[in-house]
Order: sequence, then structure tokens, then C-alpha cells
Amino acid sequence: MKKFLGVILPALIGGICGAAGAAFGIRLMPEADGIGSLIVVILSVVVSIYLHIILHEGGHLVCGLLSGYKFVSFRVGSLMLMKSNGKYMVKKFNIPGTGGQCLLDPPGEEPGNYPMKLYNLGGGLSNFLFSAIATVVVLCTDSITVKEALIPFIILGVALGATNLIPMKVSGIANDGYNILSLDKDPVGRKAFWQQMRVNRLSSDGARLKDMDEGLFDLAQSDVEGNPLIDQMKLFWMQRLVDEKRFEEAADYGRRLVHAKDSIQIFKLMVGVELLYLELIGRCDAEVVKALYRKDIQKWMKSVKGYPSTHRVRYAYAVRFAHDEKMASKAAADFEKVMKTYPMLGEIETEKELFAEV
Repeated sequence: MKKFLGVILPALIGGICGAAGAAFGIRLMPEADGIGSLIVVILSVVVSIYLHIILHEGGHLVCGLLSGYKFVSFRVGSLMLMKSNGKYMVKKFNIPGTGGQCLLDPPGEEPGNYPMKLYNLGGGLSNFLFSAIATVVVLCTDSITVKEALIPFIILGVALGATNLIPMKVSGIANDGYNILSLDKDPVGRKAFWQQMRVNRLSSDGARLKDMDEGLFDLAQSDVEGNPLIDQMKLFWMQRLVDEKRFEEAADYGRRLVHAKDSIQIFKLMVGVELLYLELIGRCDAEVVKALYRKDIQKWMKSVKGYPSTHRVRYAYAVRFAHDEKMASKAAADFEKVMKTYPMLGEIETEKELFAEV
């Protein structure tokens, strides 16, 4: 039922908003200007999507700062503004399935009773607020063009706000509303959320995983499966083992992670990529490499071309398995290109060393 609702609720919200848009459109039709009106509406939809992503992440930013969080980064599309060691810089980065992201550092030095409700509420509330302001403008104006431009903005804002604040999981990933409800009752999840944000901030400041306090990764030994927040800390631990060059230990740990029953597919793909690298620089058994370099892993690697680890693994595959100089040269060039704009400064030295391991 939970999986069913995770699919049907976003579709239902989208359908309701689409029907509302159609109703508005029918009311406007007698005054609409044919193709001109259609162009205005289409442009409004495209622009409104990006505006609401900015407003959504901006809502998280404002509410987070009001709750005592500190700024780490703000991303729209692949363009990211980040703060590292007190200095602001612009980087390029993208995460599949996300239009933007605001990362903040939670207050305090212990993952205990820190504020998280307002921070999680901020994105959806911002979408609702600006949609409400636009609604007032539509009701107060006689301009058909203004109405055509703002109605898609209103509908998209309501849809985005609702799908973020009505508690649900989509593809196993909790939205803001689900986090608000679940983290209150889940002290382990709250701890994982705090630790994940802290690791992100330290990495943005240039710290490597192997140099961070080992206590930040204590949840790596948790028996809890299927919680994306805890799974992320387990992935960090595996990457820390790799950073420490404890390759056999990392591979054993990674194999346990990919066999976890309830973990989401994206998590298993990320672990799978690292397992492929470890096999390539280790025994490089042909049958094992073929099993690991399956179609879903290849598809995932194509979708995360902004990760230096992707090109590091491509390079290892070309050199150690395919023996393809052209492929290796292309992977090396892509690796160098991505490294110039990659925001996680703490990973850069790690990636250079792992590349050299090949």
C-alpha cells in the first residue's frame, strides 16, 4: 500500500492541478489570443518550473538560517553557489532526479535535539506563499496576458508544494513532509540526518572522509535497512574505507550492502560502482567484472557524469579490463574536466589518488 500510494499520490495531485489549469483555460478562452496565448502559457510553464525550484530551495535556506543552520551550498540545475572555509565560489554539479538542492550545516556539535521542522517545511511553504501572491494578482488584474502567465505558475507551485509536504515516499526516498513526521519519532534517523549534513559541510571545506572523526560514521554498523539516511552514512563509511586504501575490507562491506533487502535501488547502484572499481584494481576477474558492469550500472554511470568517481571507474575499466587506449584517454580527459568544477573539495585529493591507483 505504501509503494502504491508513493506512485498514485503524486499522479493524483498532478491530475487535480492539471484539471484546475484546464478549468482556468476554458474560462479564459473567449478572451484568449489563439497562438499568442498558447506561446505565453508554454513559456510560463518552462519559466515557472525553474522559478519554483529556486523558491523551494530558497524557502529551505531562509527557514534553515532562521533555525540556526549555516549556509553550505545552493544549487539550481547544475549551477551551484557554495561556501568553503568562509569563501564563496561557483561550481557545477548535478544529481539525477533533482532540479536543485540547498545544503546547510545543522546547529550544535552533537546530533541530538536540533531543530528540523521549520527547515523541512520551508520549501513547500515558499511554493504555497508565492502561489498565493500570484493568485491575488490574477484576481485583481484585468490583463489576460498576466493571467495566462501567472496561472501556470500558481498551479505548478501548488503541485510542488503539495507533493513535498504531503508525507510520502517516492522510489523509496522520503519527501519533506515524511521527514517532518518520521524524524520526530526516529532518533536514529535524526542522528543520520545531522551526520550526513555535517559530513557534507566538512567535505565542502576540504576535509577527506578518512580525516573526519570516526564517531560521525557510527551508524555504518547499524542493523537498520531501507532507511535512505542511514544507508547514506553506510555509503560514506565504505568510501572512507576506500579513502584509507583498505580495499579488501571496503569490498567485503560493499557486498553486504548490495544484498540488503530493503535498500533503495540508487543506493545499491552507487555501491555497485565502487565495487566495480575495487574489482578492477584488484583481482580483475573477467566473470566478476562482467557481472558488476551490468546495464543498470552503465545507465547510472551515464546519468552521473558530473561525479569524478564515474570517470575514475571508466578509466579503470578501459585500462585494466578493456585494454582500450582511446577509451582510457577519453575517461582521463573527462576526469580532469569534472575535477575543475567539482564542489566536494575534500573528495578531490581522494579521487586523484584513486585514479593513480589504476
